[in-house]
Amino acid sequence: MSWELLDEPCSLHVRGKLVDISPGYGYPAGYTGSKYSIRRVGNRYHFSVKSYSGNFVEALKLPKGILKAITKYKPGFSGTMRIRWNGDTILAPRNDEPPLYIGKMIYHEGGEKLFPGLNLKQDVGKMCLYAGPQSAMDIGEPWSVPTRTGNIRPRLTRRFRVDGGKERINTCTHHLELTNFAINDLDAFEGKRFYFTNFGQIVSPVTLTHFRLNGIDLGNEIQKLASEKLDTAVRFSMNRIERTSKSFGRPWVMFVVGNVENYGGPQPDLSSGPEYDLSDENARRSEGD
Repeated sequence: MSWELLDEPCSLHVRGKLVDISPGYGYPAGYTGSKYSIRRVGNRYHFSVKSYSGNFVEALKLPKGILKAITKYKPGFSGTMRIRWNGDTILAPRNDEPPLYIGKMIYHEGGEKLFPGLNLKQDVGKMCLYAGPQSAMDIGEPWSVPTRTGNIRPRLTRRFRVDGGKERINTCTHHLELTNFAINDLDAFEGKRFYFTNFGQIVSPVTLTHFRLNGIDLGNEIQKLASEKLDTAVRFSMNRIERTSKSFGRPWVMFVVGNVENYGGPQPDLSSGPEYDLSDENARRSEGD
């Protein structure tokens, strides 16, 4: 039940070329992915995940190699980091510097249960309530199936704020199967938001219409998590149900709808150069967020 950070480069297509990014260098695709925190309190480091402010859950152990990487590439770092669906691990930017790539995260047997009461990689035979964080800012890398107007499909898209303005970036990868799933199974003719987690799970906010369309009973989904002793996941889910019911008049809950093994992982179109401002914190919020 462990994670391990490998001191290895990653590859991204930037300006039409496949570029290797070594640990210790800026990450051209921005500060994006599932969000975690590593903080030093006294002489001890803590690795945690959260769902909304204040709901922190500490890991059973630190990922192997992470302190070595921080000491080597960003001495004294304490703060947040993001891990993409392909393991690319990125430290939060500081002082107008780009986000820092520090290596590839891999997961050993049982690693999905590193955080007590959560399961970050569920078997997806059908849509199920996500047993991880339920807050949009923490789950994973946000991309959307665009509306049917325009010529973006079958690529994914996202909007983000930078320097007071709004920008859009699309993927260079095509996702026809995910687009078809959004239309046929989620009735999302006008677009749909998805989040790609560091375990490759594809998570999306769904509500009553989607429950009925897919024969889902939300109460049964909560009971299923409880029967698996995923108490933290139950707490996170109930918190989101309460928040969204108050904000939108109905619950919007994060469900696992698939995995990158089935639908492919997204890569941003960096043909015009690095997008260091492509931070998940700046991504435009979507339905039920």
